[in-house]
Amino acid sequence: MLRTVLISLGVVLVAVILAAVWVGTRALIAKNALEDAQTELQEFRSVVGTSDGSTAALYSSLQKKTTEAADATGDPVWAAAEKVPWIGPNLAAVRKVASLVDGLVSDGVGPVAKAADGLSLDSIKPKDGRIEIAPLQKLAPALAELDTAMTRARTEAAAIDTEKTVSQISGAVAQIDGLLSQYQPTVAEASKVMPYLFPALGGEGARHYLLMFQNNAEERASGGNPASMVLLTVDKGAIEMTAHASSLDFDHPYPTEPLTFGGDWDKLYGPYTSTYVTNITFTPDFPTTARLAQKMWDIEFGQKVDGVISFDPVALSYLLKATGPITLESGEELTAENAVDFLLAGVYARYDDPRVQDAVFASAAASIFSAVTSGQGDPKAYLEQLAPMIDQQRLKIWSSRKDEEELLLSYPVGNMLPADNSKSTAVGVYYNDDSTSKMSYYMNATIDLSADLCTPGKPAYRVTTAVTDTLDPGTALGLPRYVLAYQPRIPFAGDRQWVNIYGPVGSKLTGATVDGEAVTFGDNLLNAANTVWNATGVDDRRPAVSGRMHGRPVAVVSVKMGPGETVEVAATFAGADDPSDQLRVSHTPKVRDVPVTINAKECG
Repeated sequence: MLRTVLISLGVVLVAVILAAVWVGTRALIAKNALEDAQTELQEFRSVVGTSDGSTAALYSSLQKKTTEAADATGDPVWAAAEKVPWIGPNLAAVRKVASLVDGLVSDGVGPVAKAADGLSLDSIKPKDGRIEIAPLQKLAPALAELDTAMTRARTEAAAIDTEKTVSQISGAVAQIDGLLSQYQPTVAEASKVMPYLFPALGGEGARHYLLMFQNNAEERASGGNPASMVLLTVDKGAIEMTAHASSLDFDHPYPTEPLTFGGDWDKLYGPYTSTYVTNITFTPDFPTTARLAQKMWDIEFGQKVDGVISFDPVALSYLLKATGPITLESGEELTAENAVDFLLAGVYARYDDPRVQDAVFASAAASIFSAVTSGQGDPKAYLEQLAPMIDQQRLKIWSSRKDEEELLLSYPVGNMLPADNSKSTAVGVYYNDDSTSKMSYYMNATIDLSADLCTPGKPAYRVTTAVTDTLDPGTALGLPRYVLAYQPRIPFAGDRQWVNIYGPVGSKLTGATVDGEAVTFGDNLLNAANTVWNATGVDDRRPAVSGRMHGRPVAVVSVKMGPGETVEVAATFAGADDPSDQLRVSHTPKVRDVPVTINAKECG
């Protein structure tokens, strides 16, 4: 009997030892395979978008490693060992990591590797006025599969219990979770955008886009006077400039408004915004501006455009960082360093005729367009320069197609102010030239937003902007007359602007001041229609007004300053619809940076 027991114990002991050796061996195999996979994944990432190697071949090797790791941790002996105290939780975590990585590689990396095989940024960058768009059709579904796989992997990583695991394993799980959290949102955004690129580039029929050049020297809320426009025709990736127009080619004004808007539109903007093409950027609402541009272009040229793209000379200077210098038809060389000063000041000093000025602007746009569409410069440099254009709201895009426009509105390029406070509580500060000059080139501004969020349901906001005229009177003596403000009641080398301050969605305007003096609001921006005798600015025939647009309260105040002078405008707002604690300021993209400070009151 004793002998039988001893033999049984011996068999069990041998089985336990063999199982331990088996599990240990399998763990070593899994460890080595995952480490090799990590190395190969880094190589895979470095090759994607280049012509340095085959992504399909690298994926095949990578998949073998991750499958090896998953198989090594997926047998019955391993499963049984997971029930053993202490070591079990560690083994379970390793198995789940191996399975997660294998699934991510097979279901996510695999489709991208096959779709991207042989492709590089150079292969899809513009060449001879054409973009190779066929790869976009292959990449779109592959990115969607990668997004699905990464989303699932994030869920699986978050579910791995590391409370009883050793630090090496818990650290590895945390690292995987961190990498997925870092990259999955980017992949998700790319997978949303990619399906729209093929049709947008003429893959399903020719598209016509109006390229709007906003001149910051004559400031408007969304940038500047859109005095120059170019029609782009895109067909199966071929991009061509098919027409060009300046503000002189449009009616001034249109006898009737091409489009009308309800609410407080007329009160806040006046009829000039929708009857002069030079004023359609008075509103920061880019879809409104784009629809006006589309309608006016159709009236003048009989062409209904599919979309509107807006940019300014500062954005052009960013593009020049990618393309390198270009030469205009007039012989001037434009560089990233001199483009802004030349286009916003030098052109006016050198050429007196507005049509010649417009021709220079057109030449600049055409030359840069030619450089971009011919593939001049590094594709990565273009991508790098997109970031500041978008962050500074210098690049805006509108589409006439509902699904595309909904996508655009979810990004900063779609509009300057968000429709709600879900992501951030945003306020807007915008400047509209009111001197028919090019004085905005010399105007600087600062903005301060302070908020009291301490009382639940009763947030309060104060928005302050200081506007400074930096022009020296001595310099002004040498400037052309049309650069300077020449209306009555504006001092020499001075300027006059409308300052528009938008409060948070759902808030209420509680007051405003100009240099500390309380603003009395009139009932119409047009002095002839205003009935409030003591409205602020009425002496200058520029009565301040308030109203609501796009669910936001708006204060519009006229300011006037001489050279070297600063005027400060402040507005206060109370309440907001479901406000976010994340605060943001949107403002007119000026010639120079606008320093913005944001402060939330500390709650005791």
